Amino acid sequence: MVLMFGAMRLKNLTYKVDREIEDKFAPIIKNILGNIFISKEEIDDLEKATDFAIYHIQPFSVAVRLRRFEYFPTFHNQFTIRWRRPSGVRTEIDKIRDKEVEYLFYGFLSPTQDFIIQYFIADLKQFQNQEPMRIFPNNPHDSDLAIYHINQFPASFIVKFYCHPEYEKMKR
Repeated sequence: MVLMFGAMRLKNLTYKVDREIEDKFAPIIKNILGNIFISKEEIDDLEKATDFAIYHIQPFSVAVRLRRFEYFPTFHNQFTIRWRRPSGVRTEIDKIRDKEVEYLFYGFLSPTQDFIIQYFIADLKQFQNQEPMRIFPNNPHDSDLAIYHINQFPASFIVKFYCHPEYEKMKR
Protein backbone atom coordinates (compact mmCIF):
# COMPACT_ATOMS: atom_id res chain seq x y z
CA MET A 1 0.00 0.00 0.00
CA VAL A 2 2.81 2.45 0.80
CA LEU A 3 4.50 1.61 -2.50
CA MET A 4 1.26 2.28 -4.37
CA PHE A 5 0.82 5.59 -2.56
CA GLY A 6 4.42 6.52 -3.37
CA ALA A 7 3.88 5.63 -7.03
CA MET A 8 0.67 7.67 -7.11
CA ARG A 9 2.43 10.64 -5.50
CA LEU A 10 5.28 10.39 -8.04
CA LYS A 11 2.77 10.15 -10.88
CA ASN A 12 0.90 13.23 -9.59
CA LEU A 13 4.17 15.15 -9.16
CA THR A 14 5.25 14.20 -12.68
CA TYR A 15 1.88 15.35 -14.04
CA LYS A 16 2.16 18.64 -12.14
CA VAL A 17 5.64 19.34 -13.52
CA ASP A 18 4.55 18.34 -17.04
CA ARG A 19 1.53 20.62 -16.76
CA GLU A 20 3.68 23.57 -15.63
CA ILE A 21 5.97 23.06 -18.64
CA GLU A 22 2.97 22.78 -20.96
CA ASP A 23 1.47 26.01 -19.60
CA LYS A 24 4.81 27.82 -19.88
CA PHE A 25 5.41 26.86 -23.52
CA ALA A 26 1.81 26.91 -24.86
CA PRO A 27 2.03 30.56 -26.06
CA ILE A 28 5.34 29.90 -27.83
CA ILE A 29 4.01 26.76 -29.52
CA LYS A 30 0.85 28.61 -30.59
CA ASN A 31 3.05 31.30 -32.11
CA ILE A 32 5.14 28.74 -34.03
CA LEU A 33 2.03 26.93 -35.28
CA GLY A 34 0.43 30.21 -36.32
CA ASN A 35 3.48 31.15 -38.37
CA ILE A 36 3.41 27.76 -40.10
CA PHE A 37 -0.32 27.29 -40.70
CA ILE A 38 -1.90 30.74 -41.04
CA SER A 39 -1.55 32.19 -44.52
CA LYS A 40 -1.83 35.79 -45.56
CA GLU A 41 -4.08 36.31 -48.59
CA GLU A 42 -2.68 39.35 -50.42
CA ILE A 43 -5.13 39.00 -53.32
CA ASP A 44 -8.11 39.35 -50.95
CA ASP A 45 -6.52 42.44 -49.49
CA LEU A 46 -5.93 43.97 -52.91
CA GLU A 47 -9.12 42.93 -54.71
CA LYS A 48 -11.73 43.13 -51.96
CA ALA A 49 -10.87 46.63 -50.77
CA THR A 50 -9.93 45.59 -47.28
CA ASP A 51 -7.44 47.68 -45.35
CA PHE A 52 -5.95 44.65 -43.72
CA ALA A 53 -4.89 41.26 -45.01
CA ILE A 54 -7.35 38.40 -44.56
CA TYR A 55 -6.00 35.22 -43.05
CA HIS A 56 -7.47 31.79 -43.76
CA ILE A 57 -7.05 28.80 -41.49
CA GLN A 58 -8.64 25.40 -41.46
CA PRO A 59 -9.39 23.74 -38.13
CA PHE A 60 -6.93 21.03 -37.19
CA SER A 61 -5.55 19.40 -34.06
CA VAL A 62 -1.95 19.12 -32.91
CA ALA A 63 -0.45 16.70 -30.41
CA VAL A 64 2.42 18.27 -28.46
CA ARG A 65 5.30 16.52 -26.74
CA LEU A 66 8.24 18.31 -25.12
CA ARG A 67 11.23 16.34 -23.88
CA ARG A 68 13.81 17.32 -21.30
CA PHE A 69 17.27 18.31 -22.48
CA GLU A 70 18.94 15.16 -21.12
CA TYR A 71 17.45 13.18 -24.01
CA PHE A 72 18.52 15.57 -26.77
CA PRO A 73 22.18 14.61 -27.39
CA THR A 74 21.33 10.95 -27.95
CA PHE A 75 17.74 10.99 -29.20
CA HIS A 76 17.49 14.23 -31.22
CA ASN A 77 16.47 12.31 -34.36
CA GLN A 78 13.90 10.10 -32.65
CA PHE A 79 10.48 10.62 -31.12
CA THR A 80 8.30 8.63 -28.79
CA ILE A 81 4.57 8.04 -28.78
CA ARG A 82 2.62 6.53 -25.91
CA TRP A 83 1.83 3.00 -27.09
CA ARG A 84 -0.26 1.47 -24.30
CA ARG A 85 -1.28 1.89 -20.68
CA PRO A 86 -1.69 -0.98 -18.22
CA SER A 87 -5.12 0.49 -17.37
CA GLY A 88 -6.27 -0.01 -20.97
CA VAL A 89 -6.97 3.73 -21.46
CA ARG A 90 -6.60 4.84 -25.10
CA THR A 91 -3.19 6.25 -25.89
CA GLU A 92 -1.67 8.62 -28.42
CA ILE A 93 -1.07 5.83 -30.92
CA ASP A 94 -4.77 4.91 -30.75
CA LYS A 95 -5.75 8.53 -31.41
CA ILE A 96 -3.30 8.83 -34.30
CA ARG A 97 -4.55 5.61 -35.88
CA ASP A 98 -8.14 6.80 -35.48
CA LYS A 99 -7.16 10.09 -37.19
CA GLU A 100 -8.20 12.21 -34.20
CA VAL A 101 -5.08 14.38 -34.52
CA GLU A 102 -3.54 15.72 -37.73
CA TYR A 103 -0.13 17.03 -36.64
CA LEU A 104 2.55 16.35 -34.05
CA PHE A 105 4.71 19.11 -32.52
CA TYR A 106 7.72 17.40 -30.95
CA GLY A 107 10.44 19.38 -29.24
CA PHE A 108 13.37 19.33 -26.85
CA LEU A 109 13.85 21.90 -24.09
CA SER A 110 17.04 23.76 -23.20
CA PRO A 111 18.97 22.59 -20.10
CA THR A 112 17.34 25.39 -18.07
CA GLN A 113 13.92 24.70 -19.64
CA ASP A 114 13.77 28.34 -20.77
CA PHE A 115 13.33 27.71 -24.49
CA ILE A 116 12.81 25.02 -27.11
CA ILE A 117 16.15 24.09 -28.70
CA GLN A 118 14.79 21.80 -31.39
CA TYR A 119 11.37 20.95 -32.72
CA PHE A 120 9.63 19.44 -35.69
CA ILE A 121 6.05 19.50 -36.84
CA ALA A 122 4.95 16.23 -38.44
CA ASP A 123 2.01 15.57 -40.74
CA LEU A 124 0.40 12.51 -39.18
CA LYS A 125 -1.39 11.65 -42.42
CA GLN A 126 2.07 10.46 -43.46
CA PHE A 127 2.36 8.29 -40.34
CA GLN A 128 0.31 5.43 -41.83
CA ASN A 129 1.15 2.07 -40.27
CA GLN A 130 4.81 2.60 -39.47
CA GLU A 131 6.13 0.11 -36.95
CA PRO A 132 8.19 1.49 -34.06
CA MET A 133 11.89 0.73 -33.74
CA ARG A 134 11.26 -0.43 -30.20
CA ILE A 135 8.66 -0.34 -27.42
CA PHE A 136 9.81 0.16 -23.83
CA PRO A 137 8.29 0.87 -20.39
CA ASN A 138 8.07 4.51 -19.37
CA ASN A 139 9.62 5.62 -16.08
CA PRO A 140 7.53 5.53 -13.93
CA HIS A 141 5.84 2.58 -15.62
CA ASP A 142 2.44 4.17 -16.16
CA SER A 143 2.66 3.38 -19.87
CA ASP A 144 4.77 1.93 -22.66
CA LEU A 145 6.38 4.21 -25.23
CA ALA A 146 7.14 3.45 -28.88
CA ILE A 147 10.33 4.84 -30.41
CA TYR A 148 10.35 6.08 -34.00
CA HIS A 149 13.19 7.51 -36.05
CA ILE A 150 12.44 10.60 -38.14
CA ASN A 151 14.19 9.04 -41.15
CA GLN A 152 11.84 6.05 -41.28
CA PHE A 153 9.15 8.35 -42.71
CA PRO A 154 8.85 10.01 -46.13
CA ALA A 155 10.27 13.55 -46.44
CA SER A 156 6.71 14.93 -46.53
CA PHE A 157 6.23 13.74 -42.93
CA ILE A 158 8.19 16.76 -41.62
CA VAL A 159 6.28 20.00 -42.21
CA LYS A 160 8.82 22.14 -40.33
CA PHE A 161 12.12 21.38 -38.60
CA TYR A 162 14.14 23.77 -36.45
CA CYS A 163 17.29 23.39 -34.34
CA HIS A 164 18.87 26.28 -32.46
CA PRO A 165 22.37 26.82 -33.96
CA GLU A 166 24.13 26.45 -30.58
CA TYR A 167 22.72 22.95 -30.18
CA GLU A 168 23.22 21.74 -33.74
CA LYS A 169 26.83 20.81 -32.92
CA MET A 170 25.76 18.65 -29.96
CA LYS A 171 24.05 16.07 -32.15
CA ARG A 172 25.89 12.75 -32.25
